[in-house]
Amino acid sequence: MTPMRISLEALTAQKNFALLAPGYRGTTAWTLIRNLRRAEPHESRLVVASYEGAPQYFSGQESDVQFELGPVSKLEVSLDDSKVAEAVSRIRESIAAGDVYQVNYTLRAQVTCDSAVTLLTALCRRSVPRFAAWFNIDGVGECVSASPEMLFEVEGRTIRAEPMKGTARPEDRELLLASEKDRAELAMITDMLRDDLNHVCEAHSVKVVNARRVVELPYVLQTVSDVEGTLRSEMSVQQIIQQLHPGASITGAPRKSAMSHIASLESQPRGLYCGLLGVLSPTQSRAALLIRTATRTSGTTWVYGVGAGITWNSESSSEINEIHMKL
Repeated sequence: MTPMRISLEALTAQKNFALLAPGYRGTTAWTLIRNLRRAEPHESRLVVASYEGAPQYFSGQESDVQFELGPVSKLEVSLDDSKVAEAVSRIRESIAAGDVYQVNYTLRAQVTCDSAVTLLTALCRRSVPRFAAWFNIDGVGECVSASPEMLFEVEGRTIRAEPMKGTARPEDRELLLASEKDRAELAMITDMLRDDLNHVCEAHSVKVVNARRVVELPYVLQTVSDVEGTLRSEMSVQQIIQQLHPGASITGAPRKSAMSHIASLESQPRGLYCGLLGVLSPTQSRAALLIRTATRTSGTTWVYGVGAGITWNSESSSEINEIHMKL
């Protein structure tokens, strides 16, 4: 069936919709879900959660769509990174004390642009991020995401997770692969995902299929691992989300201690940034972490979250460099 043609500009006046890149459904077309309304979890098609909040479930009218991105406009972006060195020092002190092993520390850049269409176009200008999205939902908010990270995928009784940790410029592949700091960072988060999946999977079924591979994005290289298992027969997607949210790679290890550090170090709540967005169905469900994500605060003002995983081997200058790469 030929996808319906839409105008992105026409969506700017609407609410209660979600526009989702092909990665959410594993298709070649974008998906538009309109007239979103709250639904019981087992009747829902869309799930969204802020970092601090519980998942919210929605149903709506779904269509495959195609559209033209507009010309790229310059965005006004500013970021105050003056507190990163202090945060890295405090986290390393906590690691030395045995309170935590890794903390995902984040900042908020201020972005000024005239519309969500401008922002989506900028984020997709070189290629469409796997989990790009734009949604505007009453009671939830409006955000534009260029997320490359899958939190989980369920197909039948098989569940897969792809934790992402480790970042380098495209020309620095060998440095990334040789970095013990980045290797350890990914290993810790992979171990957390193994533990998370053990709570929802058949005994002894959880395995690390690939401990470390490189994902090439237009602006950075990232390393990810592949973890999978066989779900217990009684397990629902809602129970899976309850176990995996908020995601290990955007919290740290161990999760509760890392989240306590995040609350004391970061100057404002994360909101939709570092939450999750997913498409659900009886046969296949996928959820992405809302990283590389901008949330509208008012008018032409958005906040865009960027961060880095801080470990014992972290140096503040390197972490600042990673944050700016992602920005």
